[in-house]
Amino acid sequence: MQIFNIIVQTNTFNFIIFVILFAIIIKFAKVGNLISSMQLKVKQYVDDSEKAKINSETELKKAEEKVNNVGEEIKEIMDNADLNAVRIERKILADANIQSESILFNADKLNDANGKRIISDLSQEAALTSVELAKKHIIKVLDKKPQYHAKFIEDCIKELDGFTF
Repeated sequence: MQIFNIIVQTNTFNFIIFVILFAIIIKFAKVGNLISSMQLKVKQYVDDSEKAKINSETELKKAEEKVNNVGEEIKEIMDNADLNAVRIERKILADANIQSESILFNADKLNDANGKRIISDLSQEAALTSVELAKKHIIKVLDKKPQYHAKFIEDCIKELDGFTF
């Protein structure tokens, strides 16, 4: 019994009991399964992190390509804007030339019309003046020579007879 007392009182015995109890707890508590599931979860987190890292790198490369292409796109937009500006400038100049030619043509037509009107007005004034002068001349001639008065009346009557109503 002494040996039994020595074994019970020593740390070795306590250690062996502790290990056996620990083994029983691990067996019944299914600690192995818990550790395995935790390992699987950690592995899944690591795999997800790797996938996220790869996706992030891919998106970074796409973003870098877009950034690299921005300069070219801006240059293309600027070139198109310059080309459109030149086209608009040419169109405006062409339209302005057409309008100025139209204005000049209309001004020439207006000047021609005004010239014809002025000539017509002058012709009418000249005709009226001529009639006035002829009237004065006839009155003077008739005053100086009264015998022409009867002849003038006869000529007018013959002239009126020639008209048909």
